[in-house]
Amino acid sequence: MRFHPFLPCFILISTFLFSCEEESPLTSADLIPKTEEEEEKVPEPIDWCVQNTCWDERVFTCRDSTMIANFTRDEGWTGGDATYSISLPGDRVLWLFGDSFIGQVNEQRERPTLQLINNCLLIQDGKEFTTHHGGTSQSPKAYAVPEDGASWYWPGHGRADEDTLYLFMHAFSTGGEGAWDFFRTGVDLLKIDPNTLEIFENNRLIDGEGISYGAHVMEEDDSVYIYGVLAEGTSKELYVARADLKFTQPWEYYSAGHWVEDPEGATALFSHVSEQFSVFKHNEKYYLLTQNHILGKEIYLYSSYSPVGPWVNKKTIYCTPETGGDIFTYNAYAHTMFTENGKLLVSYNINSFSFADLKDADNYRPYFITVENWEDE
Repeated sequence: MRFHPFLPCFILISTFLFSCEEESPLTSADLIPKTEEEEEKVPEPIDWCVQNTCWDERVFTCRDSTMIANFTRDEGWTGGDATYSISLPGDRVLWLFGDSFIGQVNEQRERPTLQLINNCLLIQDGKEFTTHHGGTSQSPKAYAVPEDGASWYWPGHGRADEDTLYLFMHAFSTGGEGAWDFFRTGVDLLKIDPNTLEIFENNRLIDGEGISYGAHVMEEDDSVYIYGVLAEGTSKELYVARADLKFTQPWEYYSAGHWVEDPEGATALFSHVSEQFSVFKHNEKYYLLTQNHILGKEIYLYSSYSPVGPWVNKKTIYCTPETGGDIFTYNAYAHTMFTENGKLLVSYNINSFSFADLKDADNYRPYFITVENWEDE
């Protein structure tokens, strides 16, 4: 689900190790009684691998301390949502984020100001991070801007080959009647040099509102499946088109068991999907990962023998502990390029209905989990 004014920015990352930390053993310092003032200063311990009856007993889920630390930043990109990922040439990964904070964190992990840009790039090459955006570091602006100059971009997903990064961008505008009054004005496909990050082509694929094609992309052989969501109130339905790997026309649209060239003939694959989700293939099965579509804490996984469903074998793989009060979590996403030893890496975004909560730099950012025993038996 999209939330204004807190959304897209991108990050390029190489490889990460996953870890599920165990609690540290007691030391002699733990046995010394603390004063009341000292007790107030002691933070609550984090149980990285606590298991909860909220999710399926067979599934074993841990908070991923390594990835959480990688995105706990005090310079360059320091907060955002969306949290997409795309593999790039040279063993790199592009992370895409929503409206983002740039370099606004003090020693107390507070944001002195709450100024956002709509999208940006952060590249990690080895251990070195480089942030790319418009404007300057003191006055940053979005990396990518629609050609009409009257709207802004929030990113979808995409893919890359050796010489081109294909990136879906969703253009949005507002009616001017409050922070939540925004609507999609179109879907654009940007072509970007994956080495210089220069945008060398921008094509408008879809005008107006409707299905958010490009919300997720899945490659298979010489084809690419382009998934999108039609959102009407709390109803959110999943659709899919397919094309070649360069997204050339004409696309075909799934329509009740057939593929048609008329986009008006498309039919829904699945109901109650989040606006951000993942579809991926693993061991000859396809999986759909989505979060509770009404800002719920539950993250679900479904399976199918086809990229168009039917999606069955629903299991709950995690329930976000942050959800409650003004804090909400949303748009869980699977980063399958990091799957190692059967562990599936999943991110989710944390936000708040209270703007003041975003001064805390540990809000409005992604958190990560690794999931074991998630495959169908």
